[in-house]
Amino acid sequence: MRSRRPNLLLRRAWGAAALTLAALAATLTAAPAANASDPDGPIGRGETMDRSWSWVAEQVPYSWDGCHRNQFGCYRPDCSGFVSMAWNLGSSLTTWTLWNVTSDIPASDLQPGDALLRDDPDPKATHHVALFVRWADAGHTQPVVREEYDFGHVAEERTWGNGLRGFSPRRYNRLDDLMPYGSIRAKYDGMGGLNSPLGPPVTGERDSMMGGRFQQFRNGIIIWHPDAAFAIYGDILSKFWATDAERAWGFPTMDEADAAQAPNGTKGRYQFFERGLFLWSQQTGVHVVHGEIYKAFHNAGHEAALGYPMTDEVDEAGGGKAQKFQKSTIHWNPAKGTWITDN
Repeated sequence: MRSRRPNLLLRRAWGAAALTLAALAATLTAAPAANASDPDGPIGRGETMDRSWSWVAEQVPYSWDGCHRNQFGCYRPDCSGFVSMAWNLGSSLTTWTLWNVTSDIPASDLQPGDALLRDDPDPKATHHVALFVRWADAGHTQPVVREEYDFGHVAEERTWGNGLRGFSPRRYNRLDDLMPYGSIRAKYDGMGGLNSPLGPPVTGERDSMMGGRFQQFRNGIIIWHPDAAFAIYGDILSKFWATDAERAWGFPTMDEADAAQAPNGTKGRYQFFERGLFLWSQQTGVHVVHGEIYKAFHNAGHEAALGYPMTDEVDEAGGGKAQKFQKSTIHWNPAKGTWITDN
């Protein structure tokens, strides 16, 4: 299904794009390699996480002296030097000066590459900063962080089991929230990036309702659930959202593709989700086939035999269901099972 409704996502957009299209094009065509950003310049979350992981992988020991040098530059190997390195700052800042390049955000908006910062005037209090990675629990009470946290330790990724501990969620002022990264970036680039049916990103990557991650683009979304990312767009996305999205149908298990030709010549598109098949044609719109009716539809030869669905499931007498296709209707009843009648 091509992009037939370019503005259908505007009702779901959570914010306008912060970059011009020209600037975004330059950003997205840059190779996601080491030092892709300029020091103190805009940086994407993917690059931030790659940079931070380098010290974890190298097991850089904590110190207040000198600097640790690798492909990402030379930074002081303490907590604030580590975060400065991850954000590609021009120098190693301190827990005091990191406040000057960050903004306060609610804990509910913490995303990979943001920071947890604490700098108390009491000299006996904790002065520390850590890079947020994800939540370890569904209740968002246990952050997973990457940090350099004390003498005798090395940079590591670990879970804070006792919450935020008085730390302030902060976001680097030049962190580019829109830039796709990880599996979603790979899918987006593979579809053609800005030239794909999805168009430019309009939000950053966020948690989906059922444990995955998704990013919204002008004409669709890419949704990820371990370990695969797929795009949903056009009328199939509109139907997906209108019918309770992944809470009803689970995650997509494929990208949208051409469906078979119906007996009357109708051609369309389809996309499988964990709990349903979405079928679209220009003549019939988009409808979902699932459950026992889908099993009968599959056994009968799909749209090549029965045509495209013309309705969603509707109730029938006796607790049954029915769904009308172009050529036939499939009925289901808890006592009789499924059967097919000609239209």
